[in-house]
Amino acid sequence: MPNLSLSSRASTFAVAPLGHRSLQVSLLVVTLLTAIDQTIVATALPSIVDDVGGRAGMGWVFAGYTLAMTATMPVYGRLGDLQGRRQLFLGCLIGFVVASALCGVATTMTQLIGLRALQGVAGGGVLVLSQAVVADAVSPRDRGRFMAPVGLIYATSSVLGPLVGGALTETVGWRWIFWVNIPVGAVAVALAFRSVPHPVGPRAHGRLDVRGSILYVAAVSGLVVLTGTLGRELAWRSPWALAGVAVTSLCAGLFVVRMLRHQDPLIPVGVLRNRNVVIASCLGFAVGAAVFALVGYVPTIVQEVLSMRPASSGALLLALVMGMMVSTTTTARWTARTGRYRRLPLAGCATCAVALAYLAGLDDTWEPWQAAAGLFVLGVGVGCFMMLVVTVAQDAVSSDLVGSATSTVNLVRELGVTIGAATIGSVLAAGIAPRLPALFLTLAAVFVVGAGLSLMLPDRTLSERGVTR
Repeated sequence: MPNLSLSSRASTFAVAPLGHRSLQVSLLVVTLLTAIDQTIVATALPSIVDDVGGRAGMGWVFAGYTLAMTATMPVYGRLGDLQGRRQLFLGCLIGFVVASALCGVATTMTQLIGLRALQGVAGGGVLVLSQAVVADAVSPRDRGRFMAPVGLIYATSSVLGPLVGGALTETVGWRWIFWVNIPVGAVAVALAFRSVPHPVGPRAHGRLDVRGSILYVAAVSGLVVLTGTLGRELAWRSPWALAGVAVTSLCAGLFVVRMLRHQDPLIPVGVLRNRNVVIASCLGFAVGAAVFALVGYVPTIVQEVLSMRPASSGALLLALVMGMMVSTTTTARWTARTGRYRRLPLAGCATCAVALAYLAGLDDTWEPWQAAAGLFVLGVGVGCFMMLVVTVAQDAVSSDLVGSATSTVNLVRELGVTIGAATIGSVLAAGIAPRLPALFLTLAAVFVVGAGLSLMLPDRTLSERGVTR
């Protein structure tokens, strides 16, 4: 058994010599499951509505999953710090597979929405804890190389989800977009049970702030609904919209007050006061709002402007994935060798800004390869720091706050996706071609700000210590 303890705060984990490889394979499968389920339903919705009805509520098939996943992230992060991550992670993974199986037998839209929300509750734990358990076994310096394939699987699965969903719906039926998770999930559970480390060492003190968690869930749920896909359908001056804003603001304010005063807050103040965690979260927000939120609209944009066919427009996103693949692999190796990371977010943000400024010139005179080139460069920029931001946040806090730091970065990124998608959708609803230059230049400005924030990161190396949680 290798000793991974590299400091007085570190611990020894029962990980076999090939444990890291098994853990990586396990996380690849887990990431495939959770990422693809965010988008796989898109092309199956018409068939689902034809089968179970409930057209008016079909938007909740998306929103229910995303909302539940986003709202539960900090809860799982804190529970992992307090109670240990292994059992919690395995429980969430099993729950995700069970919920997927139940989604496939839903007979009404209401049942499907509820089960998708249950799937999202488990998926939030899987997403956060899968990244946090890596901190239990892999040093920060090696974590980038370890997580690079995981990041690529996440990006690829999100892009290919609608294509896979369409293929399954046309061949074996829409229910198999959920049932396919059963055999894949069984493999993931078996691999995770074998490879997720057993940490030995003191746990964080305190207990979960239940009242604070309720306030947090209410505030985040209100924000997601008001700014997300469903929120765009509201008349913002209607009584319901105004009441939603008031309730969301009240819950958010009460949560902040409780977090500052409570002895064991849901999100420890030490995490929020850490400069690196804050900057990493802001960079994650930029990626979510300016890239992942944009991905869902790229096929529509190129169909409208370049008159491309639907299948070809979707395939154009592979250029983005290829760019991520090139830079993620290269930068992960460089980080593992040198331990340096400060230049990567700076270079990545600058590259993204240039790519988006280039795409601002998109019009009907362009060839598809020109749009693909811009997306490739955008992918190169994102890949420089997409997975790195989590490692930077984890390395900046003590061992008993790793879960909270991980969940904070992921939460802010997902909120960025939600807010960015709502904003981009609202802009494009008024007309695509005339709005593109301003839209892309605004997104480029987001990364210019990100580059400025990157300069505030300390110029030091990632540590080689292990963690206790």
